[in-house]
Amino acid sequence: MSEPTRRPPEPEIIPPGAPEPRWEDVRRARSTTRIYSWTSAQNGGRLRYGRPGPLGLIVLFAAIAALGALGFFVFLGALAITIPVVAALVLVGLIGGVLRRL
Repeated sequence: MSEPTRRPPEPEIIPPGAPEPRWEDVRRARSTTRIYSWTSAQNGGRLRYGRPGPLGLIVLFAAIAALGALGFFVFLGALAITIPVVAALVLVGLIGGVLRRL
């Protein structure tokens, strides 16, 4: 037997300034910024968004510092390769100029 066809759920659009819906989580009633996500999957859940705490900020700044240090070392590596190449080209040009005059 085939399953009866279900209509897909329609999105609920809540305008700005509207009162909180009845499914409001009372434990976090103080927070005003929330994003809810629904899915038709059986293992779906709620997605919460909030301001990062002190530990989250420390981790964020540490990640930014690590990326900055990585970029700095990549720059130093490129510089360490570029300087000898430029020096070799200048040396070849000088030697070529001297040999051409002979």
